Amino acid sequence: MKILLIGIFLVCLNTFTGSTFDAITKYSGINNYMWYHYYSIGGSVAICCFIIFLLSQGGLKKHILLEKKEYYFLPIFRGLYFISILIIIFYALKNIPINIFTMLLMTSPFFLLIFAKFILKEKLNFISWIAIIIGFCGVLIVLRPNSSNINIYIFLVLFVAISNALNFTLVSKYSHIASSYGFTFYQYIPLTLFSYIFFLNDPMLPSKKEFFLFASSGIIVMISMWAFNAAYHIAGKYSSIISPFFFTQIIWGSLYGIIFFHEKINAVSLIGIIVIVVSGTIAIYNRNK
Repeated sequence: MKILLIGIFLVCLNTFTGSTFDAITKYSGINNYMWYHYYSIGGSVAICCFIIFLLSQGGLKKHILLEKKEYYFLPIFRGLYFISILIIIFYALKNIPINIFTMLLMTSPFFLLIFAKFILKEKLNFISWIAIIIGFCGVLIVLRPNSSNINIYIFLVLFVAISNALNFTLVSKYSHIASSYGFTFYQYIPLTLFSYIFFLNDPMLPSKKEFFLFASSGIIVMISMWAFNAAYHIAGKYSSIISPFFFTQIIWGSLYGIIFFHEKINAVSLIGIIVIVVSGTIAIYNRNK
């Protein structure tokens, strides 16, 4: 029971820090900063944190240096691809409510099941397919396609959700190439360098308060990544029980939206969110059985 509770706590820590990162990203966007102002500072801190962390986890060589030259293609490609994903996230959070953004990201488990079926050749039973269909119905309930909620950013966030699922699937399939820490490290190197290129052409120094906030996002990413990996490492056989707690990110995202950005959640949206969480929980549990 103690191990289970620790696993649940770590999952909730991962989702809380993930939502905190999203909230800081939204803050930077609505306060007229560009993505490169934000990511250059946060990315630099994140890389420093990663290096310190990797040194404590067997050294840089273990996680960054790969056995064969051709193995570098996938991590570096993912790093370049990661740039576009975080730019999309920046503009999406700037233009849509953080609770809607988080809810859309929580469709990743449904796409993950689909990719697991066709890429990892896992078997999906009838219950899994029904859960996926009901989950997407929940999305429609929240968005209400005829409402003013629909814009290009909604579809971009769904693209991010699909990309996250595909990313997780590929990391699982090619885990022999590099560790999860190594994959993450290679994501932030191109992003930070790319951000500095734009930052130097359009420098905008934040206030001391905002600089601290942007820098803290790098530490928050580090904590989030560590909590995710530690949760599954510690939980072991309890992974099917702790996985549904990843949906707590909807709670954190909604609270940040209500408290800091004065967003509101109506009854219809709440019903849709409950449908997504329940169907997602069934889908995840059914896959891990």
